[in-house]
Amino acid sequence: MIRSKSLGVALASVLLGGGALALAGFALASATPHQTPLKCVESTTKAHTCNVTLSTFPDSLEGVHGANGGPHPDWVTYSNDNVDVPAHTTIDVTIDQYDTGGAADNPFFDNVIGTNGGFDTVNGVVTRHVGANDIGHTFTLRGIPGNGKTLFLSVPLPYNHGTTDPVKLDTGAYPKPVVVKFSFTTGGPTVYEFNCEFPCGGGREGAGFGYAMSSYGYMSGTFTVQ
Repeated sequence: MIRSKSLGVALASVLLGGGALALAGFALASATPHQTPLKCVESTTKAHTCNVTLSTFPDSLEGVHGANGGPHPDWVTYSNDNVDVPAHTTIDVTIDQYDTGGAADNPFFDNVIGTNGGFDTVNGVVTRHVGANDIGHTFTLRGIPGNGKTLFLSVPLPYNHGTTDPVKLDTGAYPKPVVVKFSFTTGGPTVYEFNCEFPCGGGREGAGFGYAMSSYGYMSGTFTVQ
């Protein structure tokens, strides 16, 4: 009961404190969408379900930033910033996490919140919480302020310690990914913003929320429900 109350207080502070960041991200998303939308792929085994696969990388040499990583090849990035999903559908999300990490500034983001069932799986193991110093990134999905949608979902993506043989991708070798899976269910048409809440971007007097963190197309993007 105490833990539930503390999580509620933390959620309120996150939604209020993150509003400006979310709104800024949405303004950028609306003004300069530059990636072809990643389409949710209809499931062949489950009704009213589709699948989305994303990745998080320690640089921009993979993903959709163009030849040689685009203007900031050393910036961390999600593989996609522009995802289209259908309304009133269960979205099964897979995220391949290739990056290292540490501790989130706010321990609220160590928890799995808002997914169907209140859990995810990490390399096949059901998980509801990640250790305080073991966060690589987060996938944090919000309704855009002012659009009347109140969805909030946040999934910690564990630190990739790179202890297994590397895998070869298009531009080089990366550690075998930590595979995180979860699901959520959409309502009617709207736009949601996602971002990372682990301070992985540098800048801003060392706070870690500049550069890639505050630039749409790297550690933030949109889920458009149609």
